[in-house]
Amino acid sequence: MSKAIRIESDSTVDLARATAWLSRHRGQSVELDEARQIELGVPVAGAGAVLVAVTVQDGDSAAPQLGGVVRAIGNRGVGQVMRLVFEGRSPAHLEQDAARSVAVELLGAISRLVDDEIEDEVA
Repeated sequence: MSKAIRIESDSTVDLARATAWLSRHRGQSVELDEARQIELGVPVAGAGAVLVAVTVQDGDSAAPQLGGVVRAIGNRGVGQVMRLVFEGRSPAHLEQDAARSVAVELLGAISRLVDDEIEDEVA
């Protein structure tokens, strides 16, 4: 069995926008890069946080590269940036460093995708 992975990252967006984006994309696949997709579950929102099950799928593999939960944790002020946390494992049995790297990419992609959608709404 693969070892647990935990990665934390600051995000450039606030919790309200991330919650809205995750809700709009629930149950969908979004592109991580040309070869991989992020599969999103149904987000569960609570006081100051939202959780969503995620997998990172590689088109060539039967097992996901990563599977786990992403938590978006808000700071107390409205409009303040949030913290993203991934906790999970590598069903594809990636080496620990490779799995951690994919998790960092995952969190960065979620932050970027939410931020890109905000920019599209403004334009």
